[in-house]
Amino acid sequence: MSETQTLLKIAGYTDTGLRREYNQDHIGFDQELGIAVLADGMGGHKAGEVAAHMAVKFVLEKLRKFVLQENSVSITGSQLLEFVSNTISSSNTKIYSAQEAEEAYKGMGTTIVATVVIGSQIYVGHVGDSRLYLYRNRTVQRLTKDHSLVQDLIDRGFYTEREARSASVGHVVTRALGTRPEVEVDANEEPLQAYDLLLLCSDGLTDMVSDWQIAEVIDENIADLEVAAKKLIALANHYGGKDNISVILMQT
Repeated sequence: MSETQTLLKIAGYTDTGLRREYNQDHIGFDQELGIAVLADGMGGHKAGEVAAHMAVKFVLEKLRKFVLQENSVSITGSQLLEFVSNTISSSNTKIYSAQEAEEAYKGMGTTIVATVVIGSQIYVGHVGDSRLYLYRNRTVQRLTKDHSLVQDLIDRGFYTEREARSASVGHVVTRALGTRPEVEVDANEEPLQAYDLLLLCSDGLTDMVSDWQIAEVIDENIADLEVAAKKLIALANHYGGKDNISVILMQT
């Protein structure tokens, strides 16, 4: 794989929201290399913040090294996708070991969504309910599927997507980094078109703002990713800001 690295526009912000004392989300990105990582931590006494920071730092550093290596060594798309998956699995091991070793970190964990854009392809790995969306032709499409109790119930026909938004199911993540010795990572690649826009976000956005509203905000602010990102966070806070809110926008 020796496609020319596409120069992306990237903007990312994270916000505590209106109800939480701490921000346990963490984001990181490398515009030049087309890499973005977002994590939503969980666990009391700031332990979730530690888990999210560990995940983003580890995965971002490993992906940077790999992509830089890819510029001089021939690597296939399948090898890159496997590396994304394995890197996320390795971060799970690090976080699990830390929470086993330190009493203060007991029970900590984090979601993660990590993306690499090379040429006209995006490579993504994720665990948990942080999402990746594709904005194209004025609509958004989810490229990830939540690992959550609500999503399981939707898949089994108990709720429609619309019904699930108002159902009192509780917020239960069925997969996360750091909670078990091993984790299953969902990884896939998708072709991109010119002017496609990608959105990585935590559930602090999607619990408050519907997909069509996300598309509307992006559509109205497509010329300025910084403004679009800030307006998405502001809209989530307008509707209650019940959780930490994080967004990263990437445009080809």
